[in-house]
Amino acid sequence: MKIYSFLTNKYTLSVFILLFCVALDIVLHKGMSRVILPESFTEKRGPMHFATCEQSLLVANKKWIKGVNTVARLAQQEVFLAGFEVDVYFDTAKNHFLVYHDSAVISALDLETILQKYQSRNMTASVWLDFKNLSVYNLSQSLKHVSVLRQRYALQNKMIIESSAAQLLQPFCDSGFYSSYYIPFFNPYQVDEKTLVSMIDSISLQLKQYRVSALSGYYFQYPVLKKYFPRFPVLTWTGNSSLSLVANSFNRSLLNDQNVKVVLFPD
Repeated sequence: MKIYSFLTNKYTLSVFILLFCVALDIVLHKGMSRVILPESFTEKRGPMHFATCEQSLLVANKKWIKGVNTVARLAQQEVFLAGFEVDVYFDTAKNHFLVYHDSAVISALDLETILQKYQSRNMTASVWLDFKNLSVYNLSQSLKHVSVLRQRYALQNKMIIESSAAQLLQPFCDSGFYSSYYIPFFNPYQVDEKTLVSMIDSISLQLKQYRVSALSGYYFQYPVLKKYFPRFPVLTWTGNSSLSLVANSFNRSLLNDQNVKVVLFPD
């Protein structure tokens, strides 16, 4: 009888419900939960210190918006937004950046159309360009064009040029742009030590040869970047946290981490 009374007590039920909700939250956000817990990773490699591209970037705060790829989406943002990311492909024939994320769904939207909206709203946000198709064939032309855009829309010290081609970011650095090397995809919590060491060595080889301002990668990659490449600020992205204790705690830790420069949020 006492056990039954204990189990049916409203306070006991409240605790059980709370514990269930927390457990469910952890399961639903197991990726974030895993990153929150300490992880030593491999000891076969230690922190590495390579020269960086010493360009400045104005960051009013770390919380930026991800995937602002339409004029309508920019119009939805606050005027005093700190920064936003745009996915771009350079079209050499038309000499402009096309804005879209997935190459399977090509858009004809010109980056300058978004920047015109930016200017008409008197926005001061910084702009992260995720340069999807940077290559030796469009390097010179795209650099000239983005330099014109920087001047035309008063974006000095307000632009990030991100690419997975670290070797092609050096000219942007030399031209005063804050550059970020988008590291190869891998999940350090799901690969074996040999694979992890190989990925660390691959990133190291790029950073040894080419100077960049920062490193960008998925939120679950940032602990590895922080440990092995501490000189480089990290640019990353995460999900919303309003309905999750785990996500809210994790996102706060990202925003408070001195190694993290910018965090992209969906909205």
